[in-house]
Amino acid sequence: MLRLNLMPWREQQRLATLRRLRLMVVGAAVVALCAVMLMDQLARQRARQQAIVNNSQQAAIDVLEAQVAEHDRIRQSYDVVRAQAAVLAGLRAEQGLVTAVLADLERALPEGIQLRKLELEGSRLRMVGVAASGAVVAQLMRELGRSGVMRDLELKSLRSQPGGDEFLLLARLSAFWS
Repeated sequence: MLRLNLMPWREQQRLATLRRLRLMVVGAAVVALCAVMLMDQLARQRARQQAIVNNSQQAAIDVLEAQVAEHDRIRQSYDVVRAQAAVLAGLRAEQGLVTAVLADLERALPEGIQLRKLELEGSRLRMVGVAASGAVVAQLMRELGRSGVMRDLELKSLRSQPGGDEFLLLARLSAFWS
């Protein structure tokens, strides 16, 4: 079927419109392709920048973790030294305590008493000895009562033996001696 074109200028207009449409579609496709390529390039560039920032931050984190590990090691060493210093201070305090106990015992011992055993367990002192009489043990207790180191003197036992009176005397050592 043949088509009659009564107006050739309309056919030319239609063809021109069709050409413009094709050019616009091709142009839009080219512009869209350029836009997509540009966006892809920008996204890749942003990803590279973010990777560089992440690597630098990871390096900073690694440095800080190394510093924290060093700090923890130093803190542990410090805690060990502090514990050793506390033990040493305790030993020095006990050394002074033993010296003070022996000095007070030397001053308080009257004639006629012989100490056979001294035991120090914590803050408790246990004295076992032989006295010429019970009065001498009472005098020892009075003298030790004046001591700045011994408190709560208690005579646990007093037994008469052929060589004298055997006694067991308990005392609590004062926490605030000096």
